[in-house]
Amino acid sequence: MRTRLEDNFRPADRKNLAQRGVHSVTDLFRFFPRRYLVPGEHTELGDLPLGETAIIQAEVIKVDTRRMKQRKGTITEVIVHDGTQSMKIAFFNQHWLGKALKPGLTVVFGGKVESFRGQLTLASPVWLNRTEDDHEWTPEDLNSPFPIYPAVKKIAQSRLWSSIKTLLTVAGPEEFEDPLPKGLRDAHELPDLRTALEDMHRPRTIEDVERARLRWKWEEALALQTEFAARKAKLADEKATPLLTQGAKSRRFDADLPFTLTASQVRVGEEISEDMAADRPMHRLLHGDVGSGKTLVALRAMLTAVDSGAQAAMLAPTEVLATQHFHSIQTFLDEQMALSPLLSDDDQVTVALMTGSMPAKERRELALDLVAGNIDIVVGTHALLSESTMFSDLGLIVVDEQHRFGVEQREALRAKGGDTTPHTLVMSATPIPRTVAMTVFADLDISTLKEMPAGPKDIATHVVPIVDQPAWYVRVRQLMRQTAEAGKGVFVVFPRIEPTDIEDPESGDVVGQKQGIEDISRKLSETPELAGLTFGLLHGRMSTAEKDRVLADFVGGDIDILVSTTVIEVGVDVARATMMVIIEAENFGVAQLHQLRGRVGRDGSSALCFLLTEMSAEDESYGRLQAVADTLDGFALAEYDLDSRGEGDVLSGSQWGGSSLRHLSILRDSEIVAEAKTIAEQIVAVDPTLEAVPALKAFIRRVLPEDDAHFIEAG
Repeated sequence: MRTRLEDNFRPADRKNLAQRGVHSVTDLFRFFPRRYLVPGEHTELGDLPLGETAIIQAEVIKVDTRRMKQRKGTITEVIVHDGTQSMKIAFFNQHWLGKALKPGLTVVFGGKVESFRGQLTLASPVWLNRTEDDHEWTPEDLNSPFPIYPAVKKIAQSRLWSSIKTLLTVAGPEEFEDPLPKGLRDAHELPDLRTALEDMHRPRTIEDVERARLRWKWEEALALQTEFAARKAKLADEKATPLLTQGAKSRRFDADLPFTLTASQVRVGEEISEDMAADRPMHRLLHGDVGSGKTLVALRAMLTAVDSGAQAAMLAPTEVLATQHFHSIQTFLDEQMALSPLLSDDDQVTVALMTGSMPAKERRELALDLVAGNIDIVVGTHALLSESTMFSDLGLIVVDEQHRFGVEQREALRAKGGDTTPHTLVMSATPIPRTVAMTVFADLDISTLKEMPAGPKDIATHVVPIVDQPAWYVRVRQLMRQTAEAGKGVFVVFPRIEPTDIEDPESGDVVGQKQGIEDISRKLSETPELAGLTFGLLHGRMSTAEKDRVLADFVGGDIDILVSTTVIEVGVDVARATMMVIIEAENFGVAQLHQLRGRVGRDGSSALCFLLTEMSAEDESYGRLQAVADTLDGFALAEYDLDSRGEGDVLSGSQWGGSSLRHLSILRDSEIVAEAKTIAEQIVAVDPTLEAVPALKAFIRRVLPEDDAHFIEAG
């Protein structure tokens, strides 16, 4: 019989635990301390060294709780004495301590020793008594690492720790079913599950904690790699229609290219063609730097499908991007394959665009043409996923910015292949570090574009601290005018559409307002340096028709300066744009800044990019901006981003939707990941459904919840 939280916590406590993600005893066991107090030998108060962590045992002399005058909340001051010297310790907003700490009670406190107004005190103190009646502490207790847990509302550290220890003692074997095979544990000297949990919650030494932490890394690595190995095995069992490696349309397209494909494009094209010629579905990731020619590679793959009598669909996350891809593909085909009257209908490639904003009648007609097989290539947004959108013979799916689509959306499109599964090519808009590719995309075959078709780009990038150097901002505006007067286009990127309030972090009062995009556009147009130039606005709340009109005006030169949000981040290709100004650049990520910068200099000409910030050179964000300014190498920036932000940030919010990774570092633990991959493949080879390893199967669902297991973001 399983131990239950209900047997140890009141309903109100369980509600507060649930807010911390603790819904069961298993969750509680894995609610690990956020840090440990690691004291030295017992030291009298008078001999405590300043600046070091200490655990003290002393008698309560006086307790006083009162409201603070300068800010909200209460302060509880506790005076303790160890027989030789006294110490005053202050607790903020823990008024309940006034009732729990009585004069005469022997207490144990932990914290960092500091001096305040000439008197010893503890910074960020923690009351460590296991219970209010627990007065007897042995030297071993006082000199062992003491766990400090993340705060849980209205549950004291001491009671939380006591409850976990009790449950560890009484829990049955079903709570300790181990997801790690015994052979793996023995080979790497890892503790079993029960021992590792004990080592986390009541360690004898800090080495016990480190040994347990190594085990958690292995758990997560094995869970991830087993999930990917199982997914890859399942895909291998599906059937696909083999598509020709090269047909008439593909050959004519290649023959008429006005430039030579890069070595990477040739190699990647061969990898894709080989996959598509097989009777199992391709499942390949294509990534490369900004401007490395991913769209061209995807188009060549789609022409292979068309040559084989099949249809191809390209799925994009936004209407702006879908429209850009549609026009790019049309332009490629018009230039390469010519809509010549000498060509028969069989030689033509029919391309269509499907978006949610299309008139209902037009969309119905397009849907009929798709199901009748009159359209070879369709580019679209989520509209392609609707039940009413059907195909005659869908052979290839290209998913651009695949991180924007969850598993259900991608599978909905794959299901439109009928009796066979379409081949799938997913594209990442940014380069992916090798360590991320090995971990996050282990179920995909990976193709990388390393060369740039037009050679290295020439985009000079500069960080402009507009508070420290206001004259530099004036110079930027002067350069904007010079660029516009030379007939070139200028992008200005801004992070917000609407104004937002600025709140005081202490009081919560509104103390100001950040400008919206219209404010920025108006203020720029009113500056002496930019007066008289034509400004345009572009953002996500505009209709598709409005966005298309504005982009067309910018492309045609009717707009000098286009002020936009990040809707231009990917896919927008304006050859005349040679300058970009990013305002409040500190609000954008490294990969996003690199993507935005890639919108200028598209025709191979020299370009400028200015990263405007209110940060000073001492701020961490400034260093991030400078890293972008220092290199145009997207792969180097991807590694920098991973290293500086840390995997927790990269994987949870932007790489792995819904995942519960807590311990594995894809940057530092690559050897564990690689070895776990080998073991996972061995497990799946003999047990594809993981029926023989139920504990591992359950843990996979814990780390990768069912709904999010296939939702992977490329950054």
